Amino acid sequence: AIIAILVALLLPAVQQAREAARRTQCKNNLKQWGLALHNYHDTYNIFPPALNNSGRYNSTAFYTATNRVQNTSGFVFLLPYMEQANAYALYDFNQTGSLSNPYGMPIAGLTNANPNVQVTSMAMPGLQCPSHPNGGEVSSSGITTQTDFYSRDNARRASYAFATGSMTDYSLPHTAYSGDIRQGVFGNSGAARMRDFTDGTSMTIAIGEAWGGARYKTSGSFGPWGLSGTHTCCHLYTPSASSTVLDATTVAAYVNDFRINAAYQNDSQKRQYAWGYGSGHTGGCQVVLGDGSVRFLSENIDALTFWRLTYLHDGAVIGEF
Repeated sequence: AIIAILVALLLPAVQQAREAARRTQCKNNLKQWGLALHNYHDTYNIFPPALNNSGRYNSTAFYTATNRVQNTSGFVFLLPYMEQANAYALYDFNQTGSLSNPYGMPIAGLTNANPNVQVTSMAMPGLQCPSHPNGGEVSSSGITTQTDFYSRDNARRASYAFATGSMTDYSLPHTAYSGDIRQGVFGNSGAARMRDFTDGTSMTIAIGEAWGGARYKTSGSFGPWGLSGTHTCCHLYTPSASSTVLDATTVAAYVNDFRINAAYQNDSQKRQYAWGYGSGHTGGCQVVLGDGSVRFLSENIDALTFWRLTYLHDGAVIGEF
């Protein structure tokens, strides 16, 4: 009886210590991604796109015989800066990272021996938060049909995604939103430069935790999918109704669905939706900011403050958070 009491007393402390260690490892993962982003920017003077040539962007003007759907995740571009040069060398940029192309746009090649499948299915520790109970799971919906939004072949689930403001993989290329206050650091086929952080790099989210998996999203097909460029692979989304005004009214319709760890209201089981910020850490999630620092954001953070942190140049002054 005494032993049972001691175990009951000690177990919560042990569990808390283990979670603290997992949270620290997650923080280290995000620090590494932040460093990779800065090294990439030092090389190219721009950040990588969240997704290059998205198969969910429906535009016959944008896609041509020479500019085709690629579905290349931004995490692929960062591989050389995460000590994954061999995986990067294996990736074939003349082929697609996912066959997801529901609108039938011209698409890059896809062979039965597509080496990109080997890359998108690889177990990369930096892409999985250790608190995520199904982080790193491999899922396949097959590669035989372009009409499947979630077409993927042995894609491995990730725990992180890029901050894209109010833009998703359906959106226009990133440069089209330069005058839109809802623009995030990353977007489709483009991203910000350091000079674009007019709100300040320490006041803008770059990459955040995203809670994926069938138990936590309205569908097991939902991402994030890390290195695979399938639907809902790479974007973290904070929608607003206005491109020029950010206030309680313009975000009111979205707050309940897209706050940190929010439960999507249209889902009968109230699980988190794709593109939403969230984690397995109690009370919030971790993000890496534009300056490379990592912060834990409470799920109770003021909604407007959170939205402003996800936008690149909304012009608002943010206090303590």
